[in-house]
Amino acid sequence: MRRVAVMIREADDDNKGQEFEARKGATMRKAIVFAVVMLPAVATIALAQQWGHPSTPRDGACFYKDPNFHGDYFCVSAGDEYNHMPEDMNDEISSIKMFGRAEAFVYQDVRFEGRSSRFDGDVRDLKHEGWDDKISSLRVRVRGGSNSWWGGGSSRPDSANAEQIVRRAYQDVLQREPDSSGMRLYRSRIIDEGWSEAQVRESLRDSPEYRERTTMTRDKAFEVVRRAYQSVLKREPDTDARTYVDRVLRDHWTQADVERELKKSAEYRRK
Repeated sequence: MRRVAVMIREADDDNKGQEFEARKGATMRKAIVFAVVMLPAVATIALAQQWGHPSTPRDGACFYKDPNFHGDYFCVSAGDEYNHMPEDMNDEISSIKMFGRAEAFVYQDVRFEGRSSRFDGDVRDLKHEGWDDKISSLRVRVRGGSNSWWGGGSSRPDSANAEQIVRRAYQDVLQREPDSSGMRLYRSRIIDEGWSEAQVRESLRDSPEYRERTTMTRDKAFEVVRRAYQSVLKREPDTDARTYVDRVLRDHWTQADVERELKKSAEYRRK
C-alpha cells in the first residue's frame, strides 16, 4: 500500500509539473504575440519623429527645418502630441504648414512647459514670431473641436481665453504686454468677429510699432554685432565687425548668427 501511495504522489507531481510547463508556455506565447502586435506601433512612432519628406496629413501640421517650408520636415496628425522632441529635432524647427482644420500649440520647454503659442495658419518663418529653433514640445489639435485650445466644441473662445490669445500675440510680436485699448480691440475682434490668433498676429505685424521695431538700421545692426562680440569674445567690436554689420543688414543675420561665426574665429579658439 505504501508503494501504491508513493506512485500516486509521483503521478500527482508529474501532473503538476506538466500543468506548470503548460502555463509557462502559454505565458511565453502571449508575451511573443504582444511584442509582435506592439512592434508596428513602436516603429510608427519612431518613423513619425524622423526628418524626411513624408506624406502630409488631412488634418494636421508639418514642421520644417528651414524657413518657407524648405528642407526636411516631419508631420503630426491632429490629436497627436510630442512632450519631448528627439535630440535632432529639438530647437530645430523654422516653419510650420497647416493642413485641414488643424491648430498647433508649441512650447519652449519639454512636457508642454514654459513659453507657449498657438498657430492655426501657415508660418513661413518662425523667426518673425520669436520661435525660430525654440520648440521643445508640441501638440496638434482639430480647430474648434472638443480637444481644441478652448474646448467644449465651441468655435470661438470666451473673454478669458480671448485675453490669453491677445496677451500671447503681443508678447511674441511686440515683445510687451497689451495696452488697454489694444486688449479691448482685439478681444472684441476674437469674440464678436471670430478672429483667429493668426489674424491678431498679422494685424500687429502691420502696425507702425512693429515696423519701427523691426526695421533694421545701421545703428541697430551695429548694436546686434556689439552684443555678439561682448557675449563671445568679451570685448568691443573692432573694424572687422563691419563685415558682420553688413550681414545683419543685407542677410537679416541675428545676434545668434553673428555669435556662431565668432565662435569659428582663431581668437575664440585661443580662449
